[in-house]
Amino acid sequence: MPNWRRTRSSASSSIATTWCRWRGSAEPGRARAPRFSRVAPRATLSAVRLAHAQHATAARACATKSLGIALAMPGPRNAEPQPTWGTSEMHKMRRALLAVLAVTATQFAIAQQEPIVIGASIPMSGGVSTFGQHSRWGSELAMEEANAAGGVLGRKVEIDYQDNRCNPAEAVKSVTQMIAQKKYVAIFDGLCSSAALAIMPLVERAEIPFVVANASATSIAEKSGVGGNKWTFKVNPTDASMLDALVAWLDKEGKAKNIAFLGEDTDFGRAGSTGLEEALKKRGHKLAMTDFYQKGTADFSSVLAKIKARKPAALALYAIDADFQNMMRQWNGMGGGVPLTGRVLVDQVPKEIMSTGVLDGTTAVQPYDVNIDTPANKAFVEAYKKKSGGTAPIMVGFESYEATRILLDAIKRAGSTQPAAIRDALAKTKYDSILGTTLEFDKNNLIHNNAVILGVRDGKVVVLGFSKT
Repeated sequence: MPNWRRTRSSASSSIATTWCRWRGSAEPGRARAPRFSRVAPRATLSAVRLAHAQHATAARACATKSLGIALAMPGPRNAEPQPTWGTSEMHKMRRALLAVLAVTATQFAIAQQEPIVIGASIPMSGGVSTFGQHSRWGSELAMEEANAAGGVLGRKVEIDYQDNRCNPAEAVKSVTQMIAQKKYVAIFDGLCSSAALAIMPLVERAEIPFVVANASATSIAEKSGVGGNKWTFKVNPTDASMLDALVAWLDKEGKAKNIAFLGEDTDFGRAGSTGLEEALKKRGHKLAMTDFYQKGTADFSSVLAKIKARKPAALALYAIDADFQNMMRQWNGMGGGVPLTGRVLVDQVPKEIMSTGVLDGTTAVQPYDVNIDTPANKAFVEAYKKKSGGTAPIMVGFESYEATRILLDAIKRAGSTQPAAIRDALAKTKYDSILGTTLEFDKNNLIHNNAVILGVRDGKVVVLGFSKT
């Protein structure tokens, strides 16, 4: 009789050996197929169950082969009769084989639970890296909230951030690499208008959704949706729509005449100039003067002095990040003298400058401000500060947070990570914004959220009101 204890202990290393020992040794001088009780198959089945947990593939192959041997190869004529398996034993073997298949199916299912990966091309170095950091904080906060709630479609969400330095060529390079890897379900942002515009043809050819959170150039929306690129969705207002809201406010206050413009010589700055000029023209006004500067300019004194000499009623600024900080220091050193307007980043002026009163009289427009006094915004600010280590959100962090939530909601509603399904779900978005509006994309894949009209009074930023874009 075979040694069943020994057989059971050795089965985990070789099911074939286990089966052969049960059928009888092939060694000379040993009887083939000895008589045994019905305990033997039960012992072998236990060994099979033990083995397939460690060697699922081997168990399937060996068990199938061995079952064929058991059914097709009778022993010698003079051997004692072979045992006949009952229905219960056959069912047990079937269950063992099905268990092997179940292991394979489970592994397949686990493989399908790979994370949902979104690609983000943002400036993480260079002069606009502060904005890049806020973009990352905002989008990561939305991602982490989704993962804490069980993920999307039962899967974890990941965002792969790549640096574009706010440079169109670097943006093209980063997104081209993402598309080549074929693991990203959507591309996020670009942040700078020139970078976003450079990305748009790439995602259109690759047929992958591109969600623009921060870039504000009006031409992005003009080229999207019915404009041709059905894969690009712009979540934040355009420069034209925000400036129209601002000029409507200024005109009501009698402050829309004799406005000068100074902006960076990029798609962002030139879109600001065009938008402001059109908004003024609609109301019977025009720009007093227009000037541009190169990004990274160190000395603004000459251009600021030239503008002050023209004595405009207000100076509309289109400057961001390091350039804006540098400009504000020099403007303060010159004593100001002209009220500021446009896209003035009043929430990013150093306290020591703001406290001098040099920005008093400023009336600006932004898509967001931390001082909005609503329960939804207070909750957002608290969560954002926990994420950032105490830094309050600015417009970039807010826009990235809402854009990421809109994208994840679209994936959930699509019930799929297929790009076309996500695109179609994005087009049907209805999202409740922190600003208290329900957001939907228009025919140009553009969302029209409220613009926030801000003022500086007695060295402090105040929310003057809201205007639909």
